[in-house]
Parts: sequence; C-alpha cells; structure tokens
Amino acid sequence: MAIRLHSYISSGKRYIQVESQLSHITGVFRRYIHLENTQDIKNVCFECEEDGTITFYQAAISAEFTPSGIWTYLIYECPEGEEQVFLDSSIDTSTIPLLQLLTGQKLVQETIDIYEYLKYQSLQDEYLEVQLPKQWQTIEGKAIANLLLEEQKAFQLSSVFAERTGTEYKKAVLNGFIEAAKKILEQGGTLRDFELAQYEVLKRIKSDDMANLILQYNDYRIWQAALPSQSKAVEYAFHKALALIVSG
Repeated sequence: MAIRLHSYISSGKRYIQVESQLSHITGVFRRYIHLENTQDIKNVCFECEEDGTITFYQAAISAEFTPSGIWTYLIYECPEGEEQVFLDSSIDTSTIPLLQLLTGQKLVQETIDIYEYLKYQSLQDEYLEVQLPKQWQTIEGKAIANLLLEEQKAFQLSSVFAERTGTEYKKAVLNGFIEAAKKILEQGGTLRDFELAQYEVLKRIKSDDMANLILQYNDYRIWQAALPSQSKAVEYAFHKALALIVSG
C-alpha cells in the first residue's frame, strides 16, 4: 500500500528518520534554487545515493498548523503493504540552515579528525565551509592538511586509481601519510618533516601491482592526465611503472 510522506507518494519502502547532515541540506538547496517560482515552492526532496538517504524540505502548512522543516530518512526496500515511516521526535528539523544558504551564507562543517575533513572536502561542495579539526589548526597543521588534500585530489583525476588495485594503493598511501602527519604534529614537527616522511611511507607500501596496472592500461592518455602531478604518491606510482618498462 502506498504511503504519503511530505506530499510525496511512495510504495515498497520504509523510512527511518535520521539527523540531517549539512551536505543533505546543501543538496536540498541546490534543488530548490534550480526550480522556477521559488516563492511558491512547498516541497523539495534530495536523494543521496552515497549514504542511502532522502531529505525533504516542506513549507509550513497553515491549515494543519504544521511548521516548515527539513527531514532526512534512511530508505529500505520492503514488500508491498509493509511500508512504514519511523519518526524520531528528538531530531532537529529546523530550516535555519536552509535560510542561511538562501541569504548567501555558507554552512560551517566542523570535523572531528583529518579523515572526516578529507571526506567532506572530497564532496567539493561550494556551500560548505569545511573546518580542520582543532588539533590541526596551526600553521604547520594547515600546511600539511593542504598537502594531504592535494594528494586526494590527484587520485581523483586519474581513472586508474578507481580500479580495485588503484583504490587499495590510494587507501594505503593516504592512511600512511595521515599517520605520519599525526606523529609529526604531535612531536612539534614541520612541513618539511612531513615531506620527507612521505617518501619513507611510499618506500614501505607495496606498489608493484599499481605499477603493473598502469602498464596494463597501455594508454598514453593515462600518463598525460596524471603527470606532472602535485601528488608524490601519483608521481611515485608512474615512475615505478616507467622503471618496469626500462628494466623490461
């Protein structure tokens, strides 16, 4: 049996309310500003495939004394006739963040660690102001975080790092770099210390499979797209592949 949720009709699904993340709200905002006659908009929804959620904005309904709000739900498939909505009254559904966006402000996304910082930065969301964790908010911390961000961006530029082997290499590299960075910052080290540590991390990581994958592509465009690079890890992988060509 179909159910009605924030003026939308749905069937074969169950909805469990969860807290709206700022990235959900910016998603709703994008949908909102691309609609015509925004003065008359009563409902907007945004579905996030990455985390399996859907977020609704619903304008106030004066006849029902229902205030405006933003609701986010995890979506689960279910048999027909077993549809249900599980609400959580403790969750804040305020539209204040959406109003901030409508007045030209960015939403401030705080992060608890460098992993979360890089995750939110990877969204490349122009409506989010992603802040570094407090322990990284030093001159050296900011400089090292920028290098980590450059490494992450460089991986995203080449399709070779989207393959399973490439993903494993990327994960090993970033984890190694982050652990090295944390130790350096704890010991009061510098950006130069981190740059030297990056090479030590790369020497320890198994990169033969990554180099062989690059060779298997047998496509000069892969090399053109990836090089030159601001990423030490990308440069290292391609230089390793070149070394295999020379030695072969």
